[in-house]
Parts: sequence; structure tokens; C-alpha cells
Amino acid sequence: MSHEEYQMDRDLDVWLKGRTKLQAIVYTKPGCPKCRLTVRQLSKVMHTKAVTADAHDIQALKAGGVRLMPAVYIFQGNKPIDYWSDMRPDKIRQYTEGNQND
Repeated sequence: MSHEEYQMDRDLDVWLKGRTKLQAIVYTKPGCPKCRLTVRQLSKVMHTKAVTADAHDIQALKAGGVRLMPAVYIFQGNKPIDYWSDMRPDKIRQYTEGNQND
């Protein structure tokens, strides 16, 4: 594991630690309207952290199967419960309909 990967994991662990409610980490790219919309919609119902993916992040995301941005990771506390990439109105609705911001 590189120093950058270690630091990213450590930062996310600190951010997630102690949280029990739904939250999202959304990897975005600059100028991506689908990314902005996804972050805006999820932010209405849960704590959402937008991370602008750098070249290293994009390489790691591609290795994990991501082909289109945004890449969205949903957590319940520090436990990952869902993942998707690209603009997915169906997945966003799954979390926004009937939920309110915690």
C-alpha cells in the first residue's frame, strides 16, 4: 500500500469513525454535472463527502471496475452498504424518497 493509499484510508476511517447514520462518499471529477447532481441530491438526506478524484484515485477506481463518474459509496456508520457508479436516479431515489437529513 502506498503512502497516499494509506493516508486516504486513514482519512476515511477518521471521517467514518463513530458515525451511525447513513453517509455517502462520492468520488467526482471536475466539471461533471452528473457528479454535482448526485452530491446535491444525496446531501439532502445524509452527510455526503465529495472527493475530487485525482489521477491516483481514478486509477484505483478503474481497477475496481468503475468506468463512469461519479463513484458513490454509501455507509451505515463505518460499514459499506451500497456502491454504484455513473448517474443512477434509481439508486439516488432509493435513499432520498421518504428520508430526511439526519
